[in-house]
Amino acid sequence: MSNPSLEKLGELLMRRVRDKAIGDWEGIVTGEMRGTTGARVRQQLTAFGPQQTNVLLKLLPQIVDTTLHHLLWTLEQEQSVNLLAKDEHDVFYNAREASDGLAGELYGDQGWIARFSSKPKHDF
Repeated sequence: MSNPSLEKLGELLMRRVRDKAIGDWEGIVTGEMRGTTGARVRQQLTAFGPQQTNVLLKLLPQIVDTTLHHLLWTLEQEQSVNLLAKDEHDVFYNAREASDGLAGELYGDQGWIARFSSKPKHDF
């Protein structure tokens, strides 16, 4: 059975970090998000056809997942930094100690991405 505070951390990271980052960049690439950055990116993408744009959109979750993987692996390996998660009883747990591998929590049918993210993981 997984630690509830670790589950809450996974849900928080998937919904507020993964889904938001992917959604922001999907909006920029598709033109739904306005602003200076969006305009600059879309200007660079004018040479892209629909197929190339689709590949870019499929890459976005992969890029975000790689970033999350490296963040979690670093937090697990770096002993000078502790990531604490609080359960419903206000008890704090060290995420490194609650998991057998923080980066591994992302993956698989029962991983954080599959259970908590609304953005699909695209395979190539």
